[in-house]
Amino acid sequence: MLKKYSKSSTFYTSGKSNYFGENESLLREEIARNEIYRMQPTRLCCKICQHKLDTDADFSSHGVSYKFCAACGHLNGGHEETDAFIHAIYVADSGGDYSKDYLDNNFSERTRNIYVPQVDFLVEAIGRDNFNLLDVGCGSGYFVHACSLQGISAIGIDVSQEMVEFGNKQLVFLGGTPRLKHVGTADFFQQVRNTDSLVVSAVGVIEHLKDPHDLLKAFRQSNARFLYYSVPMFSTSVAIENVFKNVYPRQLSGGHTHLFTESSIEKMHSLFGLKPVAQWRFGTDMMDLFRSLLVTLADQGASTNLLDRVTTGFGSRINEMQAVLDQNDFCSEIHCLVEKEEADDEH
Repeated sequence: MLKKYSKSSTFYTSGKSNYFGENESLLREEIARNEIYRMQPTRLCCKICQHKLDTDADFSSHGVSYKFCAACGHLNGGHEETDAFIHAIYVADSGGDYSKDYLDNNFSERTRNIYVPQVDFLVEAIGRDNFNLLDVGCGSGYFVHACSLQGISAIGIDVSQEMVEFGNKQLVFLGGTPRLKHVGTADFFQQVRNTDSLVVSAVGVIEHLKDPHDLLKAFRQSNARFLYYSVPMFSTSVAIENVFKNVYPRQLSGGHTHLFTESSIEKMHSLFGLKPVAQWRFGTDMMDLFRSLLVTLADQGASTNLLDRVTTGFGSRINEMQAVLDQNDFCSEIHCLVEKEEADDEH
């Protein structure tokens, strides 16, 4: 199996600068999302393996309790993701409230810096670049655009009408054609079942689904051979967010009501007959710590001189420190390419 570790965090500081400068507003919005989530029924079983969860929580973060599954190790939020919750977070107002965190005027730069490397990793893992791809949960189409730049034929589907319309406008403006399609939640998984693409991609999608099993079942029932996905992981960032409670929590936030662990990923693969082909582990845990330090120090009245010294002494070595966590499999994100095992049984 191909294994890769780490990537540069340079784009994070420029592309996500609002995480530093708009902490208060982001934190307020996150707490409001958590209030909606806490109104949902209590989660009784693990989101991945359906094992009954313990009564006691392992910890709480920004008003939400979390429990590790005793069977597979998955980190579960304390409540169910109901249809009402999914609608409120992703679909209401054509997805406008959620999409504003993702709509980006620097469409080309974001595609080149974040998504083209992901496509290059996919091509390296498969060993060819002449294939078709269906990107589910495509959002504004960054990954679809990155595929096009690398010569791969890709289309995308998403439940957010606003993000799809924005993305198609960007694709046309950049000389391409509309490649994104808005679909209702009822048709979302049928699109996967019916695909004739070699690869189904779900970059930053599985963690947002009401039931991840629906996507994995649809993939198993499709003619696609490979599933390429990324998910957020339980990592150092979670501990950082628990310590710095007045800083916007990037990892355990609104749409991330649960997090994967190495063992819960293995369990998910085994449940659906998926064989790992390649994995790329990297994170922004040290950048989260750096951000938390700067935001907290600034709130406490620290001088520009102090902040500059922290930036020079800590911020200048983010990549090296993050690499240690990445190689210890304790980082905030993982990209996986899996293929169907030979068994034909469906789950």
